[in-house]
Amino acid sequence: MLNLTLLKKNESVKELSKTLGFTITLFDQDIVLIKADTKKELLTKSKKAQGKVIIFKPSTEELLRFALEKTPVNVVYGMEFINPKDSVHFVRGGLDQVLCKIAASKGKIIAFSFSDILHSTEKSKLLARMMFNIKLCTKYKVKMVFGSFAITESELRSMKDLYSFWKVLGGMNKSCFDM
Repeated sequence: MLNLTLLKKNESVKELSKTLGFTITLFDQDIVLIKADTKKELLTKSKKAQGKVIIFKPSTEELLRFALEKTPVNVVYGMEFINPKDSVHFVRGGLDQVLCKIAASKGKIIAFSFSDILHSTEKSKLLARMMFNIKLCTKYKVKMVFGSFAITESELRSMKDLYSFWKVLGGMNKSCFDM
């Protein structure tokens, strides 16, 4: 089982992760986290990082679609923060059926961050958006990952806790902990 963290590589954290039930832990130097404001910036940063696990957090719907269609980005997370307000009639989770079909055909992974939930000021809105995105990804057979994305050691949770929370969100199986 895989644990995605944004921590610096440390033997104590690695051992803690093993005791929490994870077999593989990816640290800050194992992944490349990209935040970009333009398509050109995203393309150059992602091409420089080829060979590593590339994780992208989009800021707009245009960048999300561009990342899914035309870049070597492996994992996309944080789509729930793209739209500041929901519609009166539906939740705006950042994903739609077109983006899910693109992600499924290109083999991209949609990730959900437990750390985002911990730090959110509007937890109910974030959880509703995550649940909506999980339903869409399940329907269109998009591969999903639920990771801790921990920034500090205190944010790490056990695999059982994360899996239980995943099931509450609507996730069906433990394959969300494998890449």
